Amino acid sequence: MPSQALKNRQKGLVLLISLIVLVVMTLAAIALVRSMIGSNQIANNLALRQGTTAAADIALEKARFWLVDRSQVAPTELNSASDNNGYSPTNTANPIAGNAWAGGINWVWANPQTGNAPLAQARRNEALNANGYRAAYFIQRSCSTAGQKTPNRSACDLQKMSPNEPEGNSEYQMIYKITVRIEGPKDTVTFYQATLF
Repeated sequence: MPSQALKNRQKGLVLLISLIVLVVMTLAAIALVRSMIGSNQIANNLALRQGTTAAADIALEKARFWLVDRSQVAPTELNSASDNNGYSPTNTANPIAGNAWAGGINWVWANPQTGNAPLAQARRNEALNANGYRAAYFIQRSCSTAGQKTPNRSACDLQKMSPNEPEGNSEYQMIYKITVRIEGPKDTVTFYQATLF
């Protein structure tokens, strides 16, 4: 049978071990909570990114639709600016200033409703889509001057349609740049750019 002194020592040792286990469990619980907070932040960031990408994709498609329609129906309209449609026949150096449009850029809101007609800058409230995003766009032709351009040597950036074709037989296509600005929840602002030819 163990002596009385040995029993007292064992009780103190059990208390010390249980305190150490309690501290370890507390640290594990804190780490778990921090991990869950980090996971929630990552999921939130991914959701915001997907929302802005979806809104930008719709705006790019609406701008592309207008550009293709004008190039087929009335190609001469692409020789001059169309402020109501967010179009410039010249390549502005940079349409972005910080997280806003640069001064003098005639951008338009992408209409979140059915149809491809853009909304004027003053119609901000109508540009809000069902997910809480607003998309605005600006289309630029990659030319240094306005007016009608010939496909070759026209002070424009051109895309060769058949890369393997000899220079004399080649056809060239105008290059257009579409810049999209997305305003999202929590005052987020994101820009996207696409090049079309």
